[in-house]
Amino acid sequence: ESGAATGTGSPAATVSGAGDAANGEQLARSKGCAGCHGQDFGGGAGPDWIGLAGSDVELTNGSVVVADTAYLTRAIAVPSAELVAGYNLKMPANGLSDAEIADIVAFIETLDG
Repeated sequence: ESGAATGTGSPAATVSGAGDAANGEQLARSKGCAGCHGQDFGGGAGPDWIGLAGSDVELTNGSVVVADTAYLTRAIAVPSAELVAGYNLKMPANGLSDAEIADIVAFIETLDG
């Protein structure tokens, strides 16, 4: 018994950190995230993902938010909602499903600094 899920993911992705980090890494590479966030996710045209989860993020409006699961989910689902200060390019809409977003968030949460 490996305990590995054989389904296609949770039917209703929630903000509970239930994503599949390994699948999230594959998605981040196949969906083009690495093109802006760096091949090693250490940043580029887009913000660094390494050490991002749980850190303070300054937004263009001057406010600071914690990059918790809810923030990361929003940032991917609605890229134009809360823009990170210091980056001129805006993240494009991505068409990811809730389950795919949960997986990518789970992957980001594994990237300790």
